[in-house]
Amino acid sequence: MINNVEIDVKKLVGKRIREYRQKHKMSQETLSEIIEIDSKHLSNIELGKNMPNPQLLLRIARAFGVEIKELFEICHLLPDEELKKETLCLIENLSGEQLKCAYKYIKSFVL
Repeated sequence: MINNVEIDVKKLVGKRIREYRQKHKMSQETLSEIIEIDSKHLSNIELGKNMPNPQLLLRIARAFGVEIKELFEICHLLPDEELKKETLCLIENLSGEQLKCAYKYIKSFVL
C-alpha cells in the first residue's frame, strides 16, 4: 500500500513491462519469442491478469537489458491523484537545497 491506498501490483507490473516493450519497439509476438512464452500469456501479463513467475521475470528483464527490480519501479504508473500525493510526500522530506533544485526542475515543465 502506498499512502494507505491499495495498488494492484499485477496491473502496474504489466504496464511497466508494456512500457519497456514499447520503448524497445518490440511487438508482443517478438518479446514472446525472446522470452519463450505464448503471446496470449504475455498479453495477459501486460493486462495485469497474470503475474509472471520469478524465472519469467528474469527472462523479461534480460530481454530489456535491465535488472528485475526495474520491472517493479511502478510508482510513476499510479493514478494522477496518487502520484501527486506521493510527490508531495517526497518534497516534504527534501533539504532546503534539494527543494530549490526540485522547484526549478518542476517549474521548467510548467512554463
